[in-house]
Amino acid sequence: MNRKLKNILVILIPVAIILLIVLGSFLGQRARAIPANPSDLAGSSAGNLYNGGTFCEYGGMVYFANPYDGGSIYSMKSDGSDIRKVVAANASFINVAGDHIYYYSSSGAGQSGLGYIRDGRGIYRTDKAGRHNIILSNITSNGLMLLGNSLIYSKLDSDSSKDAKEVLNCMDLSGKNEKLLVNDQIKPGCAYGTMVFYAGMTKDHYLYSADPGSGSITRVMEINMYEPSIADGYVYYLDMSNNMSLKRTALSDTSDTITLSPGRIETFNLAGEYIYYQTIDESGGGGYAFKRIRTDGSAEELIKEGVVKDIQVTSSYVYFRDFNADMPIYRLPAYGSGNIEVFDAAAAAVKIP
Repeated sequence: MNRKLKNILVILIPVAIILLIVLGSFLGQRARAIPANPSDLAGSSAGNLYNGGTFCEYGGMVYFANPYDGGSIYSMKSDGSDIRKVVAANASFINVAGDHIYYYSSSGAGQSGLGYIRDGRGIYRTDKAGRHNIILSNITSNGLMLLGNSLIYSKLDSDSSKDAKEVLNCMDLSGKNEKLLVNDQIKPGCAYGTMVFYAGMTKDHYLYSADPGSGSITRVMEINMYEPSIADGYVYYLDMSNNMSLKRTALSDTSDTITLSPGRIETFNLAGEYIYYQTIDESGGGGYAFKRIRTDGSAEELIKEGVVKDIQVTSSYVYFRDFNADMPIYRLPAYGSGNIEVFDAAAAAVKIP
């Protein structure tokens, strides 16, 4: 090999290495890019998010916060089998879209790695294998939902606790382009089509819709309601003008309104043709109850006496817990008949180091 050729190789080899590094970086960034979601894709259901968002079903899989492991995210098939740990994180408001899981963590202390301890509480995104878990916004939040290619979440608008006011913000799926969506104390959850629906909190309690893209807000109906859920053209809500009773109103015609349950209701969740809800006993006699009723107001059933929390619905089961305890998790078939059972598999899936 002559000297001229050696000189050429001395120049070309480093250049080739640099080009390979640049190309690898470019391809790696493209591989990590988040494909666009359909604009009307909701990351979870309104009822699940209003009740803490500890379960979320997507693509035949259920992702849930396992209280037997500090609220870490686990995955399983819809029938409750094949339970696996995804990521160690104290998770709530779980949303899933495409190949990613989005959630809120109230503390980074339970997560592995120095980066997680540094990041602490906030909104996170991870892939379904839990390999790329990153923080998108280091904030305190009381609600998170995904709609299309936007994350909508509550946020304190000031770092000063004295002046802080909760507002509803949105950002893209990379945690960028944050903007104010609603200047009100809204707990997000309800999506219908490409719009976010919510009940006002401070000025009035009417039903509004908000467009995450344009930021436009529209008053939909002048009914004082709380935690609206929309399905099949109907709005299901707690009527704040009538003792928080459970009602249903047609989106297209407010005169088409029926009372589903006249007593005072704490919370509810839709499951197809059923509604699961927790009643409040105002007499002081301790007659609280977890019940089920059909969406037309018929066939009311008592499921369990007492108070439950975190009512979560999947395609196969309704999951819940006793009000004063994080464990155990109970479940019952979401549709038709079936008995309450302890969801022991969630505990069995936790591996003791």
